[in-house]
Amino acid sequence: MEEKRSSRRFRINQLIGYFPNREEYLWAEGIEISRGGLRCSSAAAVDPLTNVFIMIGVPAPEGERLVRCEGYVAHSRMEGDRCVFGIRIEHVSDEDKPYYDTYLEGLETDEQAPQA
Repeated sequence: MEEKRSSRRFRINQLIGYFPNREEYLWAEGIEISRGGLRCSSAAAVDPLTNVFIMIGVPAPEGERLVRCEGYVAHSRMEGDRCVFGIRIEHVSDEDKPYYDTYLEGLETDEQAPQA
């Protein structure tokens, strides 16, 4: 199978707030993040191509910064009682983008650092 991902993925363990079609506020477990998207798991099923507004907590000098993004559900499938889905991030808010980029750059640097 041909790899379709254009960005490296990094494992995360955090709650992600998401709003499918901006109708309701739900929580998902963030599993992986990349420059282009997220992989999440949720108790609520979500359909592919659903537009989502998401908020991701990232480290910032003042503590944690909620980065606001918009995108759509690229794929979803049920695994037992959990819905595992991928979100394609289409837009990061202009004021949050520097924080998002710095966070991902930090993940990339940590991955390249030699392990003790």
